[in-house]
Amino acid sequence: MQIRDLARLAQLTPRQLRRYEREGLIRPATIAQGQPRYAAQTAPLARRINVLVDLGFTTGEIRTFLDRIDDQPSEHCAPISDLQGRRIAKIDAVIAKLKATRAELVGLLVTDEALDVQHQATAIRRQ
Repeated sequence: MQIRDLARLAQLTPRQLRRYEREGLIRPATIAQGQPRYAAQTAPLARRINVLVDLGFTTGEIRTFLDRIDDQPSEHCAPISDLQGRRIAKIDAVIAKLKATRAELVGLLVTDEALDVQHQATAIRRQ
């Protein structure tokens, strides 16, 4: 099938698929008349790649996942788990930083509200 057919089947854009091909994540089954032709089995793989990209994994990390899964899946689970663990740790660090920023902003909001009430009280006393 042509790339536009694969894109429709995988619910991705041809541009995304070309990028995945350029990065070595998917490969055409054959080349016919200078055009790549893809197997239908490429669609679920492309969707899985897209999910991993959306989760923030680099194409290099995804390639590592795919290579290890293709080789001997049971023997290579630990390195993949390590990559996933590092990604989760990065996400946890970002969440912690965002929570701290949020708390700081809430603190400023409370301070601003208190200042506003104090300003209103001062204005009322002056009347």
